[in-house]
Amino acid sequence: MNVFTIVVPYSTSNLGPGFDAVGLALGGPDFLVRATPGGNGLRIASLSGEGVDRLSRDSTNRVIQAAWAAARAAGADPGELRADLEMHSSIPLARGLGSSAAAAVAGALLADWLLGGRVGEANVLKVAVDMEGHPDNVLPSLRGGLQVAVRGASGIVQACAVPLGGAVRAALFIPDEELSTSAARAVLPREVSLEDAVFNLSRAALLVAALATGRLDLLGEAMSDRLHQPARASLLPWLPALLAEARAAGAAGAALSGAGTTVCALCAPEAAPAVVRALSDAAASRGVPGRSEVVEVGVPGARVAST
Repeated sequence: MNVFTIVVPYSTSNLGPGFDAVGLALGGPDFLVRATPGGNGLRIASLSGEGVDRLSRDSTNRVIQAAWAAARAAGADPGELRADLEMHSSIPLARGLGSSAAAAVAGALLADWLLGGRVGEANVLKVAVDMEGHPDNVLPSLRGGLQVAVRGASGIVQACAVPLGGAVRAALFIPDEELSTSAARAVLPREVSLEDAVFNLSRAALLVAALATGRLDLLGEAMSDRLHQPARASLLPWLPALLAEARAAGAAGAALSGAGTTVCALCAPEAAPAVVRALSDAAASRGVPGRSEVVEVGVPGARVAST
């Protein structure tokens, strides 16, 4: 078997009201795994990129764990998986950009390729979602584009790709500050009022409709949220100001990316440069170090290239 490389894009999720259900693949940083088949088991030969000093180099690595789980899901012995792995991630850790989902998808795809397609996409999806606990970042990383996904009581994921109806870019501010998903979830309210529940349900529906039809003028209202962002602002006190500055500079809508700490503003392409400058300036004036960039949205999902 030839050497092959798995490329998985990063992603943003929630987009305000679409908590744990809406995800969007982003262009730019990817998670890469170059596999040289052979040897004895899965061995990490090299590890580079974001968080390299904190990622494990043994069998506890998320990629290997996902590969083993995918092999078992296919009825195979994980011992059948044999390859030397070179991993590189450009996706910042604990910033709400789907780094853990990308690693889980990469591991499951690694097993599928090494086993000659015996895992299948359904099991790749199931393994990655089981590891993540929710599908919002997994679907765009795996399939690309804008995805709406829910996990039923049986654990089966129901998902639908939503074609984007118009040109749009994402202006990102990626703080140096990290926030773990567990910490971000710990501050969420256990109960919400009927008024707030209706608020989020209606905005989530409007969000999908606006993106599908290219109605960027609706995103300001459609990306509003009362479920998670107000609570997470207690951990990120600068968040409301950055969201407001992005809108004032011309963003169609803005939200916390995933569990944070990244701020994601969706814009018409011509507005994106001004929005990204405004985010950078607003962060600097509040003493929040980080970097800003404009990226493509709705890019293709994971791919495997034989080399």
